[in-house]
Amino acid sequence: MKALGLIGGTSWVSSLDYYKLLNRGVNAKLGGLHSAKLILYSVDFQEFKDLFDQDRWDLVAREVIGIAKKLEMAGAEGILLCSNTTHLVAKQLAKEISLPVLHIAEAVGLKIQEKGYHKVGLLGTQFTMEHGYFQEKLSEKGIETLIPEKEDRVFLNQNIFQELSKEIFTQEARERYLKIILELKKQGAEAIIYGCTEIPLLLEGQDPGLPYFDTLQIHADYGVNFIVS
Repeated sequence: MKALGLIGGTSWVSSLDYYKLLNRGVNAKLGGLHSAKLILYSVDFQEFKDLFDQDRWDLVAREVIGIAKKLEMAGAEGILLCSNTTHLVAKQLAKEISLPVLHIAEAVGLKIQEKGYHKVGLLGTQFTMEHGYFQEKLSEKGIETLIPEKEDRVFLNQNIFQELSKEIFTQEARERYLKIILELKKQGAEAIIYGCTEIPLLLEGQDPGLPYFDTLQIHADYGVNFIVS
């Protein structure tokens, strides 16, 4: 079994689910009392959010690279970033460390390919929707990505940071998300990506009207396969 290094806390709400899903997944594969070998470094999210808002991705990258090196020294054999947004610096991270980085968009792209979809809608923070790193990974697999209109992107971003990251899940927000998904469907989206690891927590039990890809679950499964490989 391989030890996986987790960089979490962005936010801790979804990082908690990563921890549960990774352990459950390893136990499902190996049985008995087996659980995942994990080394978790959880950050103060406010410090990262301040850097996001200042567009200081160079400093975000420096922080993430430093943490990954600490995890490597602690015995990690691979790195998993427990959020979509921090993957904006995943390319820089992969260049600076010797460990494999388990990229969330790579994992999701493989799942979309498996299902045979060619055009998908992407929900997430404005950083995830607008910076293009997710679209780039999907484009490599022949998948076109649609994103919501500007007003909806602003709403999603505010809701994620002001509510979902604080475990606030309202019916009003659910209805707005479902409306945004409907608009993407009208534009030709064949499926939807829950491109923020807190979105599945908000929309749990809801029918979005399209097949959907839960990035948190898919990424955790990807991590399980790495651990037991």
